[in-house]
Amino acid sequence: MRNGLNVSGVSEMVHEIREIPEEAVARFAVESPAGAQAPGTVTSRTLTARNGTVRVARDFRLGHRTTLPADDTASPLPTPYESALAAVAACVLVTSVNGYTARGVTLGAMSVTARADLALDAAGRPVPGRPLDDLAWRCDVDCEADPDTARSINRLVTAFSPNHRVVLDEAPPDTAVLLGPGGRATPLGLPAPAAPPPPAPARSTTVEATVTWEYGSEGRYVSTVGDAGAHARSGPWGVDQAKQMLGIDWAPNSQEILLAALCAELTALLPDGAVRLRAAGLLDTRGMLNVTREAPSRFHGLTLEATAPELSAADLSRALAGSVLLATLTMPRAVDVELWLAGRQVAAERSVTADAEAVRDELTRRARQQAGQDDVQEGRS
Repeated sequence: MRNGLNVSGVSEMVHEIREIPEEAVARFAVESPAGAQAPGTVTSRTLTARNGTVRVARDFRLGHRTTLPADDTASPLPTPYESALAAVAACVLVTSVNGYTARGVTLGAMSVTARADLALDAAGRPVPGRPLDDLAWRCDVDCEADPDTARSINRLVTAFSPNHRVVLDEAPPDTAVLLGPGGRATPLGLPAPAAPPPPAPARSTTVEATVTWEYGSEGRYVSTVGDAGAHARSGPWGVDQAKQMLGIDWAPNSQEILLAALCAELTALLPDGAVRLRAAGLLDTRGMLNVTREAPSRFHGLTLEATAPELSAADLSRALAGSVLLATLTMPRAVDVELWLAGRQVAAERSVTADAEAVRDELTRRARQQAGQDDVQEGRS
């Protein structure tokens, strides 16, 4: 046990997921609205998850405000954009904790701050369909690791943190459907992948979320939206993992937070009470551990299901086209990454998909080379 994580069984898990691939897949889902909604808010709830072939009870509520705060206040709820960045930061943090733990490094403290610019129209509302701009995150670590070790771990995080990869890569939902009578599914139009972003807006506001590590996979996050002179702060909120994924089942995980943010934003783009949304996605441990090179390391397999008796597929497709978060997932991008060790900056890079995939390719090459050497050694003995 180190840093609150027991990673002694990883080798056995790797063997199992090679032999039984379905045990590698964890599926998460969120729906909204969940129960009565206060004006200007959307509440989502996590649904039963699956970790391999095991059902995992999940029952957390996540609330969001649907408009941007107007002044320097303590907001009772975050916006969907704050939660999306918190989901990125929390996933980077957990991946980093696992990385240091695997290297035998005891952590003193860690936090991750993710930030982005949200484009605004003349009325101060988010520009429909424009992705978040200038995505960046910074990891602050206090431990005894040397700078080279810390840089090596951070480089692996940019390749294997599932939520970092989902905003880095071109990762639109696999499907989006409107469910009609009898379960009939009508496909919904999705934003076009790789569409060029519009020119920089005249106005924008900064969105930021900071997740602070507590123990194991547990953390707390606070978020802000606004400029330096006037911003609203929300939190702290908890983030954790299910017990089956080395957590204590204390709070939603970072993938559920991301799904809830997406549900909340889309719900707010439609008339009150007009739609019920279900968003789902999956993690594949084979990709996260590079056991199977073809398996993605990002959070993927995203699906959206809408039940809206009073709305048409065209109405819902227009809402999807106006989503800032869907646009952010749909377009590949660069993410600026900083690493600070004991209060000193030791790394700064621009993370892009090609570099992240190159890291995975190099690890795969080394693993195959090592496997070949092991086979030769076994033959000699």
